[in-house]
Formats: sequence, structure tokens, C-alpha cells
Amino acid sequence: MHYKKLNILLLESSTEDAELALFELNRAGLENDYLIVNNLKDFKEKLFDFLPHVVISDYYLPTCTALDAYELLGDINIPFIIMSGDVGEEKAVEALKSGVADYVSKAHMSRLPLVIERALNEMKAGRHRKSVEHELVQSKERLELALEGTNLGVWDLDFMSNTIVYNKRSLSILGLPQEDAIKEFAYFQGDGVAARDHLKREMQDHIEGKTPMFDQEYPIKKSESGDRKWVLVRGKVIRRAPDGTPLRASGTLLDVTEKKENEEKLAKNKAILENAEAVAQIGSFEWQPLSSRFIYSDGFAEIFEIEKGDYRQSIETLYREKMHTQDQPYFNEILFGGREFYDIEHRVTLTNNETRILRNSGNIKHDEEGKIISIMGIVQDITEQREISKSIFNAQQYERSRMARDIHDGIGQILVGTKFKISSLEADVSAEEFEHKKEEIEDLLASTLEEVRRVSRNMSNRHLEEFGLRKTMEYLVEQVSDAGDFEVSSSIDIPDDYNMDLSSAIYRIAQEATSNIVKYAKASNVSIKVESTNQNIILEVTDDGVGFDTENNWNGIKNMKERTSLQNGHFEISSTVGKGTVIKSWFPLNT
Repeated sequence: MHYKKLNILLLESSTEDAELALFELNRAGLENDYLIVNNLKDFKEKLFDFLPHVVISDYYLPTCTALDAYELLGDINIPFIIMSGDVGEEKAVEALKSGVADYVSKAHMSRLPLVIERALNEMKAGRHRKSVEHELVQSKERLELALEGTNLGVWDLDFMSNTIVYNKRSLSILGLPQEDAIKEFAYFQGDGVAARDHLKREMQDHIEGKTPMFDQEYPIKKSESGDRKWVLVRGKVIRRAPDGTPLRASGTLLDVTEKKENEEKLAKNKAILENAEAVAQIGSFEWQPLSSRFIYSDGFAEIFEIEKGDYRQSIETLYREKMHTQDQPYFNEILFGGREFYDIEHRVTLTNNETRILRNSGNIKHDEEGKIISIMGIVQDITEQREISKSIFNAQQYERSRMARDIHDGIGQILVGTKFKISSLEADVSAEEFEHKKEEIEDLLASTLEEVRRVSRNMSNRHLEEFGLRKTMEYLVEQVSDAGDFEVSSSIDIPDDYNMDLSSAIYRIAQEATSNIVKYAKASNVSIKVESTNQNIILEVTDDGVGFDTENNWNGIKNMKERTSLQNGHFEISSTVGKGTVIKSWFPLNT
């Protein structure tokens, strides 16, 4: 026996039998305290005073039976052993069923020490089992509380029966009733054949050992309305047969609908931002030099012609590689000069030595020592804007030169001729000759006046202001007809009540197009059309002249494009050498 000293309480009316029992216990080497009582009153009293580890009782007592004594134990968890003569099989079974630890016949009292040892072992094992069960219950309760805090559901899958057990939270996530806590495995209620097939493949990959865990996000129907809920399922096979066949798997479920919706919104916003950056030719970036963190948008990568999301150096290195060498000193002074904000323009040299002009602006944060903590900014490719500005400037210079030529070649020459005529009047001439020269001078002055008016009309919108677009266009048609050796057809089907900016743009484009026809086209037929629809005014000028290569971006074409663009319109030009040219502009009426 491997127990410490025991208190053994004997309920026995026969002193001889009690002594014989004690003899057997002593012979077995039990050094214990013994107490003998022969009635229920003393038994009950000693039960609480003596605090026995084992109770041994005869079945038949003068005033009661062993079962009456056993009932007095109540919740006291100690072995109760019946030691009696022949009580019959039926009573022995009844006693064991009621909870008695064991039965020993007085005829085989030598077995008593072994029965006591076995009873004590069983009691110890029972207490351990109850302790473990209690600990399991507590652990389960703690786990349930922890899972409640994380909103995790739990599942347990039996592959042999193809049944899955869900806890309460899992049922809530999947939208299942309580009666479905144990049900046939249906791949976590995936919504649709595609979702279930995907889950099957991923589960099979895990079963075959291709993945350490089963970890998938998938959609389920949220309600009868058809709204979707997204669920994250995780788990692994936790028991296999010797041949590797999966027997059991368990894991968790988590409602990730809000996360998924936020991801979709973020992706949509990112796409909108990337599209806006692409349209506006803008890129954004953030540089944190202390942590060597440099992130930037796809638009930034495209502007600088670097790999998207893969530039691992600093912004200093990037600008040193790409920025025009003449702009670097000024940029370094701005960037590291202690400013909190900068907004500058500089050049970058890209592939094939192409030079682009960028506008670069951002906010600079410094620490207490003045070191840069971060720079957040944007860059914009303004090369085309600069080219447009340059084109506008060139167009203005072109207009000034053209007006100067008109004045020099027209008014200037007439005035020179007039001067010579006036000078000739100083000599002695007859009255008849004087009168003839006087008429010539008057004709020259009249031509001068007409030329001044023509130049004035070309330089200003006065004619438009006085007569409106339709009559001004009709007058332009007359001028073109008089200026060239070709047939002119026209259709001016518009009212006069357009705003001055729109009217001026239409007239100047038509004037530029017809001027080029007169100078260069060598056309036989010219058509000038202006018509209005519900939403647009359409100008079309065509000729059947020599045509030209539209790839040559002449100043006149640039001017017409820019005038159309300023009115939010659309400009098209098509020309074939030897077949003529078509110029067409659409102008929205809500401009």
C-alpha cells in the first residue's frame, strides 16, 4: 500500500468480526487509526469528528442496514465498503448501483486490504477526473469568453460522418438556426457553385499537405434580399488515421464583411485617384528619410519612368538621377533650406534624353534639430501646358508680325505713293493736270482708308460686336470669294445671339482656315459651313486643293486647336496631298 496513515471507521455489531478485519489490515501493513461503532447515531457523530478516509460497514445491523449508513454520507466523497456475510446477489448489486465502492464477503476477509486500496485508487482517479472535467469546463468558459471578445466562431469537422459542429457564434455568422449546430458539412455555406468549388479545392490542398492551414475568405448570402456577407474561415486537420486519411479538423469563423467592404471602397478610391492622377498627369509621394521609407503613386512612377512600387532609394537619389543638372542646386537649396512648404518648377531628363517640365510642391516636416522627418508632396507634368503657353505666345507674335506686314505692305505702300503724288504738285502744272493728280491723290487716300478699316477689322472684334456672328461670317465669305480664283459655296445657318468669346473663336478659326486656302491651297472649290444643333455649333471649312501633311504642327493649326479648346470644343483636321483639306470644329452651346 502506498498511502499515508488512514482513518478507518468500522460500522460493525460483531466485535469478533471487527477484530478479524483489523487483523487483516494490520497484517497487510496498514498503520492506521481505527474506530469501531455499532449504530447509526454513533456513526453519524464519528463521521464528522473522526473524519475517516474509508468506511467499512456490515450489511445487516441491529437497527439498520449498510445502505442507511451510506445515505448519511451525502456529498462526502470517501469509499464506502460493505463487509458482510451472505447477503444475496440482488442486494449486493443494489448496493453497488447506489454508489457503494465495493463488497467483501466475511468469508474472504483477506481480500479487504486489496479492496480498500482499489477503492482509494478509484476515488483518487475520480477526483482527478472531476478536477480535469472542472478545469475543462472552466477552460471552455474562458475560451468562450475570449472568442466572444474576438467575435470568432468555432467549428469542428468529423470527416468520417461528414458532419460539422458549430458553436453559437458560428451559427450567427453563417445565419443558421440553432437546430443546425450539428449538420452535414456543406463547405461553410459558401454562396454559389464557384465559391464552394474554390473552398473544396483549398480544403483538398490542405488535406494533401500542400498548405499548413486552411485559410480562406469567401462570400455567403447575408439575407433573403441577396446581400452578401464575407466570412474568413481558418482551420487545420488535427487528427489523421495511420494511413494519413483525415479524421477530424477544427478551426474558426470570422465575419469580415466590414473589412471586405472597406477594402473594396479603398480599392475603388485608389482607382479613382490613380485615374485622376493619370488624367491630370499628377503623381504623389511621401519620403521619410530617418526610416528610409519612400512610397509613391503609380502616377509618380510614370512621370519619372521608374518601376511602380519598386524604387528602394531616397528621393535625393531619384532627383539626382533624373533632374536636369542646372536645376539641382536650386532644388537642393529649397529642399534643405529649412522651409516648411515649397512649390517650384524644374526639368527632368528621361529616356532618350527627353526633357519634361514638372511642377513640384510639398510640405516638409522637421524635428527639433532641424532634420527632415518627412516630405509629402505632388509632382505634375506641365510640359504640354508650357508648350501651349509657348504656342500662344508664338501666335501673338505671329499676329503682330502679320499686322505689321499688312500695315507695311498695304497702308505703307499706299501712303508712299500718295506722298509722291503730292510732291509732284509742287512743280508748275496746268489746271487740267492738277485736277487729274488731285483725283489720283483722293483715290489713294480712299484706298488707304479702306485698308485701315480692313486691318482694323482683322485686329478687333468690332465687326462682330456691331453685326453679330452670322453677318460677319457672310462678309468673310464675300472677302474669300473676292480674294481667290475659285468657287465658294456657303451655308451660314445660325442666329446672332452667341456670346462674344464663342463668336470670336468661330470667326477667327474660319478666318485662319480661309486665309491659308487663299495663300496655299490652289483650290478650285471651297466650302464654308456654320450650323447650329440643339447642343453644338459646328464649323466646317473644306477645299479641293493641294493638301498637306497634318503631322507638321504648323502655327496656324495650333492656333485653331487652342481657340477650340478654350471654348471646351473639339477640333479635327484631315488632309490628303492632292485631294484637299477638311477642317471641322464642334463648340458646345453651354460654354
